[in-house]
Amino acid sequence: MKIALGTCAFLGAILFYSFVFSPPSNHSIPSESHWEVDFNAAKSKAGEDKLILMSFRGSDWCAACKRLEKSFFEDPEFQSFAAQNLVLLKVDFPMKKGNQLSKEQTAHNEALAEKYNPEGKFPRVLLFNGLGEQVGELKTPLSSTEEYLTAIKKHQ
Repeated sequence: MKIALGTCAFLGAILFYSFVFSPPSNHSIPSESHWEVDFNAAKSKAGEDKLILMSFRGSDWCAACKRLEKSFFEDPEFQSFAAQNLVLLKVDFPMKKGNQLSKEQTAHNEALAEKYNPEGKFPRVLLFNGLGEQVGELKTPLSSTEEYLTAIKKHQ
């Protein structure tokens, strides 16, 4: 019994010190803070200079949405481009109880889906100008970030 407790304490200490004293990773955890959740706020932020990229997704159930997030939205090349040229708008439809949105956000997202995604396609990525006029759609999946960026640039 004493050996088992000692072993657990030793392993716990190693785990603790590895987290506390490990050097920072080169990989940052992607932040959701750069994604707007209100279309009117996105339009205001976009003005005349930027496009709005509206992403319909099911963040906790849609496998294709998760792949798009990892392979494209989290790509540093895309993030750099987006920071200069896009306002990102997330229209999420989570299913898990712990991920549910407020009633107001759910109603807002449902209204956007009714107007811009009546077929219920996930993921669906649309492009809008600052006036809120749809100017394009990105077909998913594309094979590379470069292909996505080329498709977006056609609408600038």
